[in-house]
Amino acid sequence: MRTTLFVAAAAAAMSACTTGAAPPTAWGKEGVSMLDYRTDAGQCAVLAATATPENNGANTAGGINGSNGVARLPDASDAAIQAGKSNGGTPSAPSSAPISTTGSLYRDGADPDMVQRAATQQRSREMAIQRSRTLALKTCLVDRGYQEFALTAEQRQHLATLPLGSDERREYLYKLGTDPAVLKAQPAAKQGR
Repeated sequence: MRTTLFVAAAAAAMSACTTGAAPPTAWGKEGVSMLDYRTDAGQCAVLAATATPENNGANTAGGINGSNGVARLPDASDAAIQAGKSNGGTPSAPSSAPISTTGSLYRDGADPDMVQRAATQQRSREMAIQRSRTLALKTCLVDRGYQEFALTAEQRQHLATLPLGSDERREYLYKLGTDPAVLKAQPAAKQGR
């Protein structure tokens, strides 16, 4: 099963950095053999799949970073204030009644703001991981001498007719990616890393 996953990831890695049947770009290297092409794709796909960003959001404003958000435990001065309110406004000694410490986000219902911040933080983390993996893939391929090239509308249309993961699709992308004329005439637009 893992072999199938890696082969599929390798095919996707070499075909484009975006998903879909007809990606706008692909990767190629003049003079590379089919075996090296597939090996490089597989190795870069594994590196990309295991890449994670260094920043886990611990210092992100508004995030909760996995905390369960248990309410702050009252201290003695809080008990004195509460006792004073019940005695007509004059603070008195703390009550000996036990203070409940079992409140939890998960049992008593979460504050909607806390839920929204947690969801936003999770989405941000997932996007950071995806950006990190895409960057790792691109860096790996560039370090091995590959260059990204733009597919023409005609090439994308033909690619869309080939099943994902098929030998025909890999061979078509290999043929395009090793053609010096294609690599020279169709460079991908430079994007900031």
